[in-house]
Amino acid sequence: MRMSFLPFGTTLGVTMLAASAAGMIGCAPPILLSASIASRAVAAAPSDTVREARDSTTIELRYFRFSPTVSVVGWTDDDTGYGLRGVVRRDGSLVRDHRLYVITYYMPDVRAFPHATVPSGPLKMTGISRDTYHCYFGDKCSPYETFGVRIPDRILRANRDSVVVTFYENEGRKLIVTVRRDLIDAYLKAVDSVSAELRRHS
Repeated sequence: MRMSFLPFGTTLGVTMLAASAAGMIGCAPPILLSASIASRAVAAAPSDTVREARDSTTIELRYFRFSPTVSVVGWTDDDTGYGLRGVVRRDGSLVRDHRLYVITYYMPDVRAFPHATVPSGPLKMTGISRDTYHCYFGDKCSPYETFGVRIPDRILRANRDSVVVTFYENEGRKLIVTVRRDLIDAYLKAVDSVSAELRRHS
Protein backbone atom coordinates (compact mmCIF):
# COMPACT_ATOMS: atom_id res chain seq x y z
CA MET A 1 0.00 0.00 0.00
CA ARG A 2 1.39 3.39 -1.02
CA MET A 3 0.35 6.52 0.85
CA SER A 4 1.21 10.16 0.31
CA PHE A 5 0.21 13.15 2.37
CA LEU A 6 -0.78 16.13 0.30
CA PRO A 7 -1.55 19.69 1.45
CA PHE A 8 -4.77 21.13 0.07
CA GLY A 9 -3.02 23.97 -1.77
CA THR A 10 -0.40 26.42 -0.58
CA THR A 11 -1.18 29.53 -2.61
CA LEU A 12 -2.40 32.78 -1.14
CA GLY A 13 -5.77 32.28 -2.82
CA VAL A 14 -6.33 28.94 -1.13
CA THR A 15 -5.19 30.35 2.20
CA MET A 16 -7.69 33.18 1.86
CA LEU A 17 -10.41 30.67 0.94
CA ALA A 18 -9.64 28.65 4.06
CA ALA A 19 -9.73 31.81 6.17
CA SER A 20 -13.08 32.77 4.66
CA ALA A 21 -14.49 29.32 5.38
CA ALA A 22 -13.31 29.57 8.98
CA GLY A 23 -14.94 32.96 9.34
CA MET A 24 -18.25 31.71 7.98
CA ILE A 25 -18.61 28.97 10.57
CA GLY A 26 -17.47 31.03 13.53
CA CYS A 27 -15.69 29.27 16.34
CA ALA A 28 -16.12 25.71 15.17
CA PRO A 29 -13.19 23.48 16.16
CA PRO A 30 -10.88 22.13 13.43
CA ILE A 31 -11.59 18.80 11.80
CA LEU A 32 -8.97 16.35 13.05
CA LEU A 33 -8.92 12.97 11.36
CA SER A 34 -6.71 10.60 13.30
CA ALA A 35 -4.27 7.98 12.07
CA SER A 36 -6.83 5.32 12.97
CA ILE A 37 -8.75 6.11 9.77
CA ALA A 38 -7.59 3.42 7.35
CA SER A 39 -3.99 3.89 8.57
CA ARG A 40 -4.01 7.47 7.33
CA ALA A 41 -2.68 10.45 9.24
CA VAL A 42 -3.30 14.12 8.52
CA ALA A 43 -0.31 16.37 7.90
CA ALA A 44 -0.08 19.39 10.18
CA ALA A 45 -1.10 22.06 7.69
CA PRO A 46 -3.92 24.64 7.67
CA SER A 47 -5.85 22.45 5.25
CA ASP A 48 -5.35 18.91 4.09
CA THR A 49 -5.93 16.25 1.52
CA VAL A 50 -4.86 12.67 2.08
CA ARG A 51 -4.49 10.23 -0.79
CA GLU A 52 -4.29 6.50 -0.37
CA ALA A 53 -3.53 4.31 -3.38
CA ARG A 54 -4.41 0.64 -2.96
CA ASP A 55 -3.77 -1.57 -5.94
CA SER A 56 -5.56 0.27 -8.77
CA THR A 57 -7.87 2.35 -6.57
CA THR A 58 -7.21 5.88 -5.32
CA ILE A 59 -9.17 7.41 -2.43
CA GLU A 60 -8.76 11.07 -1.47
CA LEU A 61 -10.07 12.87 1.61
CA ARG A 62 -10.43 16.55 0.73
CA TYR A 63 -11.17 19.09 3.42
CA PHE A 64 -10.29 22.35 5.06
CA ARG A 65 -9.70 21.98 8.78
CA PHE A 66 -12.44 24.51 9.61
CA SER A 67 -14.85 23.39 6.91
CA PRO A 68 -18.24 21.94 7.86
CA THR A 69 -17.67 18.89 5.64
CA VAL A 70 -15.15 16.32 4.39
CA SER A 71 -15.29 15.12 0.77
CA VAL A 72 -14.36 11.53 -0.07
CA VAL A 73 -13.38 11.02 -3.73
CA GLY A 74 -12.45 7.66 -5.25
CA TRP A 75 -11.55 6.33 -8.68
CA THR A 76 -9.69 3.49 -10.37
CA ASP A 77 -6.27 4.38 -11.72
CA ASP A 78 -6.82 2.60 -15.02
CA ASP A 79 -9.83 4.83 -15.82
CA THR A 80 -9.87 8.19 -14.06
CA GLY A 81 -12.83 9.41 -16.11
CA TYR A 82 -15.42 8.25 -13.60
CA GLY A 83 -15.60 7.67 -9.86
CA LEU A 84 -17.50 8.12 -6.63
CA ARG A 85 -17.79 11.17 -4.43
CA GLY A 86 -19.48 11.75 -1.11
CA VAL A 87 -19.65 14.65 1.34
CA VAL A 88 -19.76 13.98 5.10
CA ARG A 89 -20.95 16.58 7.63
CA ARG A 90 -19.24 17.23 10.95
CA ASP A 91 -21.89 15.12 12.71
CA GLY A 92 -20.89 12.13 10.57
CA SER A 93 -23.97 12.14 8.33
CA LEU A 94 -23.80 11.97 4.55
CA VAL A 95 -24.96 15.03 2.59
CA ARG A 96 -27.77 13.59 0.47
CA ASP A 97 -26.58 10.57 -1.51
CA HIS A 98 -23.30 9.41 -2.98
CA ARG A 99 -22.49 10.74 -6.45
CA LEU A 100 -21.25 8.79 -9.43
CA TYR A 101 -19.41 11.32 -11.58
CA VAL A 102 -18.41 10.89 -15.23
CA ILE A 103 -16.09 13.15 -17.20
CA THR A 104 -17.99 15.24 -19.76
CA TYR A 105 -15.44 14.24 -22.42
CA TYR A 106 -17.19 10.87 -22.65
CA MET A 107 -20.41 12.58 -23.74
CA PRO A 108 -19.75 15.98 -25.37
CA ASP A 109 -23.48 16.54 -25.76
CA VAL A 110 -24.13 15.49 -22.19
CA ARG A 111 -27.21 17.66 -21.74
CA ALA A 112 -28.96 15.40 -24.25
CA PHE A 113 -28.65 12.47 -21.80
CA PRO A 114 -31.17 13.40 -19.10
CA HIS A 115 -31.94 9.92 -17.71
CA ALA A 116 -29.99 7.25 -15.84
CA THR A 117 -30.90 3.93 -14.29
CA VAL A 118 -29.57 0.97 -12.34
CA PRO A 119 -31.28 -2.44 -12.58
CA SER A 120 -33.42 -1.58 -9.54
CA GLY A 121 -34.78 1.66 -11.01
CA PRO A 122 -34.11 5.25 -12.10
CA LEU A 123 -31.53 7.58 -10.57
CA LYS A 124 -31.58 11.38 -10.19
CA MET A 125 -29.17 13.34 -12.38
CA THR A 126 -26.95 15.92 -10.65
CA GLY A 127 -26.04 18.15 -13.59
CA ILE A 128 -22.57 19.38 -14.52
CA SER A 129 -19.96 20.15 -11.82
CA ARG A 130 -16.45 21.61 -11.97
CA ASP A 131 -13.77 20.60 -9.46
CA THR A 132 -11.26 23.36 -8.73
CA TYR A 133 -8.95 20.93 -6.92
CA HIS A 134 -9.11 18.08 -9.42
CA CYS A 135 -5.37 18.08 -10.13
CA TYR A 136 -3.71 19.63 -7.05
CA PHE A 137 -2.55 16.34 -5.64
CA GLY A 138 -0.11 14.60 -7.96
CA ASP A 139 0.09 13.27 -11.47
CA LYS A 140 -3.18 11.29 -11.29
CA CYS A 141 -6.13 13.65 -11.37
CA SER A 142 -9.85 13.39 -11.05
CA PRO A 143 -11.76 15.09 -13.90
CA TYR A 144 -12.23 18.86 -13.90
CA GLU A 145 -15.72 18.83 -15.41
CA THR A 146 -18.20 16.03 -14.80
CA PHE A 147 -21.86 15.13 -14.96
CA GLY A 148 -23.37 12.53 -12.70
CA VAL A 149 -26.14 10.86 -10.78
CA ARG A 150 -27.08 10.46 -7.15
CA ILE A 151 -26.72 6.90 -5.89
CA PRO A 152 -28.49 6.07 -2.61
CA ASP A 153 -26.32 4.44 0.04
CA ARG A 154 -28.45 1.26 0.02
CA ILE A 155 -27.67 0.65 -3.66
CA LEU A 156 -23.91 0.75 -3.12
CA ARG A 157 -24.21 -1.60 -0.13
CA ALA A 158 -26.97 -3.86 -1.47
CA ASN A 159 -24.85 -6.62 -2.97
CA ARG A 160 -21.29 -7.72 -3.57
CA ASP A 161 -21.32 -7.13 -7.32
CA SER A 162 -20.32 -4.15 -9.41
CA VAL A 163 -22.94 -1.43 -9.94
CA VAL A 164 -23.95 -0.80 -13.54
CA VAL A 165 -25.39 2.64 -14.36
CA THR A 166 -26.89 3.31 -17.79
CA PHE A 167 -27.28 6.88 -19.08
CA TYR A 168 -29.97 7.33 -21.76
CA GLU A 169 -30.50 9.99 -24.40
CA ASN A 170 -34.02 10.81 -25.50
CA GLU A 171 -33.19 9.62 -29.02
CA GLY A 172 -32.05 6.20 -27.82
CA ARG A 173 -28.26 6.48 -27.44
CA LYS A 174 -26.87 5.25 -24.14
CA LEU A 175 -23.66 5.11 -22.10
CA ILE A 176 -23.03 2.25 -19.67
CA VAL A 177 -20.69 2.84 -16.70
CA THR A 178 -19.68 -0.15 -14.56
CA VAL A 179 -18.48 0.83 -11.08
CA ARG A 180 -16.29 -2.03 -9.93
CA ARG A 181 -16.74 -3.59 -6.51
CA ASP A 182 -13.15 -2.94 -5.42
CA LEU A 183 -13.68 0.79 -5.93
CA ILE A 184 -17.03 0.72 -4.12
CA ASP A 185 -15.56 -1.18 -1.16
CA ALA A 186 -12.53 1.11 -0.80
CA TYR A 187 -14.69 4.21 -1.14
CA LEU A 188 -17.30 3.05 1.39
CA LYS A 189 -14.58 2.05 3.85
CA ALA A 190 -13.23 5.60 3.70
CA VAL A 191 -16.71 7.14 4.03
CA ASP A 192 -17.50 4.94 7.04
CA SER A 193 -14.17 5.69 8.71
CA VAL A 194 -14.59 9.45 8.26
CA SER A 195 -18.20 9.31 9.50
CA ALA A 196 -17.25 7.34 12.61
CA GLU A 197 -14.36 9.65 13.42
CA LEU A 198 -16.45 12.81 13.00
CA ARG A 199 -19.27 11.38 15.13
CA ARG A 200 -16.75 10.54 17.84
CA HIS A 201 -15.63 14.18 18.02
CA SER A 202 -19.01 15.87 17.48
